[in-house]
Amino acid sequence: MAEEDPEQQAPLGRRIYLRSLGPEYVKAHHSIYVGHLEDAVQNKKNRNIALTGRYGAGKSSVLDDFEKKHPQSTVRISINTLGPAKDDEDLTNRIQKELVKQLVYRLKPGQIRRSRFARPKPLTQGRAFVQALGASVVGLGLLWLLGVRPGAGWPDPAADTAAFVGWAVLFFVLVLLSLWAVRWVIGDRIVSEVTTAGTKIALGEGPTTYFDSFLDEIVAFFDAVEPKYLIFEDLDRFDDPQIFDSLRELNTLVNASSHWQAKEEPLRFIYAIKDSLFEQLGAEAKSEGEEAGDKGVQGGSREGAKPRLDVAVAAVRRANRTKFFELVIPMVPFISHRNARDHLVEAMVSLGFAEDFVSRPLLDLIARHTTDMRLMKNICNEFAVFAEHLLWTENPAPGMTADHLFALVAYKNFHLADFEAISQRTSTLDELERLHRDEVRSLIEGLQAQRRKRLRTEEQRKRKEATAVELGNRLRDIKDMFPPSNGYSYVSVTVDGQSFAFNAVGTVEFWERVARTKSISLVQQYSQGTVTPTEAQFIRIFPEVESEQWHEPTSAELARLLQEYDQDIATLRGTDFAGLARYERVPKGRIRFDQRITDVLESELARDLVRRGFITSNYAEYSAIFYGKFVGVDVAFFYNHSVQPNEMYLDYEFTSENAISNLLEQVPADFTSTVSALNVQVASYLLVDRPADAKRLVAYAVNHDSKDVQAFIDAFLNTPDAPRELLVQQLTMHPWRDVFEYVAGHPGVPDEDIRLRLFDAALLNTLEADAYEIGESSRALLESSYQQLTAVSEYQAPLQTGRIFSIMEAAELIITDLGDLSEPLRGQVVAAHMYKISELNLRLALEANVAPTLDEVRKKPSVWEFCRTHIAEYFAAMRAADPTGRIVLTESALVEVISEQHESWTEDELSDVLDGSAASAAIEDIEDVPESTWHMIVGASLMVPTVSNVWAYVQAHGVDEHLSGFLAADGVDAVELRDVEKVADEDRNVLAVRLLNASTHLTAHARVQLVKQLNLESAIELTQVTPSPDQVLARALEAKLLPDTFKTFAHFAKGGWQAVSEAFAVSGNASEFMAPELVTGFVGEFLEGQRTPEALRRIVVDSIGDYVPGDDARALRAAGRFASDNRVWLPLREVRRIARVTRAPKAVLPQLVQARDVSPSDLVDILALLGHPYDMLVAGPGTEFDLPKGSSNETLFRRLEAGGRIAIVQKLIGRGRKVRNLV
Repeated sequence: MAEEDPEQQAPLGRRIYLRSLGPEYVKAHHSIYVGHLEDAVQNKKNRNIALTGRYGAGKSSVLDDFEKKHPQSTVRISINTLGPAKDDEDLTNRIQKELVKQLVYRLKPGQIRRSRFARPKPLTQGRAFVQALGASVVGLGLLWLLGVRPGAGWPDPAADTAAFVGWAVLFFVLVLLSLWAVRWVIGDRIVSEVTTAGTKIALGEGPTTYFDSFLDEIVAFFDAVEPKYLIFEDLDRFDDPQIFDSLRELNTLVNASSHWQAKEEPLRFIYAIKDSLFEQLGAEAKSEGEEAGDKGVQGGSREGAKPRLDVAVAAVRRANRTKFFELVIPMVPFISHRNARDHLVEAMVSLGFAEDFVSRPLLDLIARHTTDMRLMKNICNEFAVFAEHLLWTENPAPGMTADHLFALVAYKNFHLADFEAISQRTSTLDELERLHRDEVRSLIEGLQAQRRKRLRTEEQRKRKEATAVELGNRLRDIKDMFPPSNGYSYVSVTVDGQSFAFNAVGTVEFWERVARTKSISLVQQYSQGTVTPTEAQFIRIFPEVESEQWHEPTSAELARLLQEYDQDIATLRGTDFAGLARYERVPKGRIRFDQRITDVLESELARDLVRRGFITSNYAEYSAIFYGKFVGVDVAFFYNHSVQPNEMYLDYEFTSENAISNLLEQVPADFTSTVSALNVQVASYLLVDRPADAKRLVAYAVNHDSKDVQAFIDAFLNTPDAPRELLVQQLTMHPWRDVFEYVAGHPGVPDEDIRLRLFDAALLNTLEADAYEIGESSRALLESSYQQLTAVSEYQAPLQTGRIFSIMEAAELIITDLGDLSEPLRGQVVAAHMYKISELNLRLALEANVAPTLDEVRKKPSVWEFCRTHIAEYFAAMRAADPTGRIVLTESALVEVISEQHESWTEDELSDVLDGSAASAAIEDIEDVPESTWHMIVGASLMVPTVSNVWAYVQAHGVDEHLSGFLAADGVDAVELRDVEKVADEDRNVLAVRLLNASTHLTAHARVQLVKQLNLESAIELTQVTPSPDQVLARALEAKLLPDTFKTFAHFAKGGWQAVSEAFAVSGNASEFMAPELVTGFVGEFLEGQRTPEALRRIVVDSIGDYVPGDDARALRAAGRFASDNRVWLPLREVRRIARVTRAPKAVLPQLVQARDVSPSDLVDILALLGHPYDMLVAGPGTEFDLPKGSSNETLFRRLEAGGRIAIVQKLIGRGRKVRNLV
């Protein structure tokens, strides 16, 4: 048992006796009022005397002494309650009814007889016998007088007188006894109505009205009793001033009766009332005035119709209370809020308590609300009783002080029903305690959330960037939506003297600066003016700048903030009602607990007791006898508020030594399997010191997916000094299916470092993966942070390594760096292909410090299988490590890879392998690999250029683009072919023809070079060679692959001018076999060709008729120009044909100039064939036209003038000459 405070021990040497609450006459206080009252009754005029004062002023004490002095002549009436009201029964009538009842039952039965108030004396056996005796005597006597007598010989003819008398007496006794029994049975019953044979006899009902109805009987009462003084108490409690008017009238009527007029002293009514009762007279008058005003208002304002009651008039009306009384004796209050504390101390001292037994601040507080002496005495009496049972006992409630108990007793006296409700946990204090618990939880959650927010710098950065982009877009939208009216657009934004372009307003730097200044200025182009919104306008448009996210704290400030959060959380966990009411760092917009106290508690005294800390959350423990064996009040409180009702009290903080171990000694056996065990400190103790109980607690948490469990886990993981890893360990081992997802993704985890430690703890204690839910959160955390987990990076037992691997496998984790894994775990990851293919990872997977080429990869089946199925990733990884590196180094590896994978890999993947292969991997025999891959191998230049390889490829695919690119890589020079002799000459001859015909992809030069390397032993079959326009004939003639003969040219001439154009220049024998058949169809191109030998062209022009038998305009034009340029004179018929077909003056005029023997008529005819203006020569005499320019024209037209065909005249206007036809 905790030691008692010596100041709180029971008073020594005496027993406490409770003080009576009844009136107590104190001569020093009351004698003066008794004297005034005695003086008042000496004056006959004073028939209605009022003793006034508020409750507790001592009115009853004065009247007690007055009654003591006049015991025989005083009647005292006190009405405590009224009977049930009937239909709309008037309050005054109800009071009168109670007064009448008081008067009736003060009379002795039988004291008055002629009144409806008369009460018969109670029937006794004696009275019943006397009444039966009287009835028997009278009845038998009447019967005797009327002649009703016994017959002769009764009862026995032989009887003598003595016997007769004996029988008569016996009969009389029998009748007497019968009547006595009947009277006793009937008792006080009265027959009020008899109905028989349709006839009803009614004796009437009792009276139902008062004062007026029973005035005679009331007067009769006073006449019979003859009191001098009738004292009325407690009439004021019904707040009915009108009753005093009725009583004054009654007093007047009684004193006016004949019986009382003869007396020397009148009947006096003495009233004990409060002055405030007569305030209602003014109020009633005001109400009546309002009603009258309402009735008089029609369609106007009610407010304007209300009568205004003058204050002075109201005071006069209240003063008219004196009309009820002849004398008013006021009692001066002896207790007020100013001296109530002294009276309270005196009351405590009178019970034997020391003056300082209860602290002065508490007495001051209670005294301000307690100005009634009876209430003070009762509080002190109850405190004494409570102290004897709760404070001065062998087993007091731990931590309870006299102040705590006195405050609760005071609360009880002001809130009786609410105090009783404490035992059912339905009081306002219980409601306040629940609000306290919820408020503490909510504030702690808020602080923990802020703490987490401060720590999550990466999330803050991303959030700031997103917010900055959004605000920047909004600013640009505003700029675009509201262009300046002067037409000059906005070009930049100025913030705190620094200018920003509009493409930079979406940056964090910009909005951090804006958040500091709360202002921006929009700058216009070509204008000195700016637009600057006010701070209020700016914040309305961009409220986000008010956020704290723009003010990142420094490291020191962050440490200070975190410490502040932790201190606040610790404070809130241990705070009581008063501490929470004083807590100031409440989020904006949230109702403070101090306001909750105001809203919930029903009196200012209760609120002050709570705010000052006199009523604490231990009110329930201090309000009843304590039977527990707890060593601390914190343990008792938790037991009563959490264990007994089986409710979670998550944030309750134990403060006493060994509190939790003591708690566990008292709780039920199943405590750790109930919600009440979900407390941070309790769970911490169990996890550290009692693992078996911790398992049961964890089992409860896992099996009850409730808000309480969720709140507990969140709070526990946010408590810095809680063994968080141990909780996660137990949750994992239970197992809790959602443990990994919760730890990895729940926003309630304080920060990323703690999240990683908790996840690591879960991995270190995990079971097989199928026991858990592994989702996106777990996968994301493992992917981003597996390197920091000791479960992954350090050696673990083989069994646990397998379990950890199963979690990684369920999360579909891809390891980016195998070097971060422990060696056993790395082996399982490599075998399961759960790593990213990279050059470094492949080295680790191969367990060899060599380049992971396919030559090496194929040596380890698991690695080769992984790379084989992810070959594209392998290529990318190898290129990333070394863009020029090679992935296949040997021919054997390449042949094997291609042979195995040509069907499973795509062409692109095969091409990547070939492109990444070294030249040393070139294939000696192309037929060692599938034919379908030859084109890729050749395209990658990985085929050795032997004639046999080329011949095999050509047979399979022809000379396609792949082979062409291989044979002439630069498109000009051919590759050097090897092992020519290993292919038969016949095959080489066919290959030569195939190569010469491969004009689509190979140049003529390359083709000829390749064929020349074949060392052909027999001539090429000319007819198998396809004429091509790329001058292969010229190149073949140069290489002497083909004979320089008419037959050769005639074969290639079939391919057109382009097939032989250069061959004529190369040929040394063409002049010998030149013939029209060799240029048929392209004589014009032949004559115009710059490389065509002049000698060959002269042969053609000289025999133009043979070479151009038809009207080939191009050929004739070319012949004419060549003839004119080279002074070759054509026959006139050919000139005429050229003129007719070509109409080319340049080709014809020089020939006509040289033909001097041509007649004017022929000359005109030939010129006219050239068209305009020459055709004007045949337009008839007189036709004029401008003389064409040129020396040839001058010569020819002079000839015609000399021949008399035309006249050349000067133009009349302007410069120049004209030709006028004369014929």
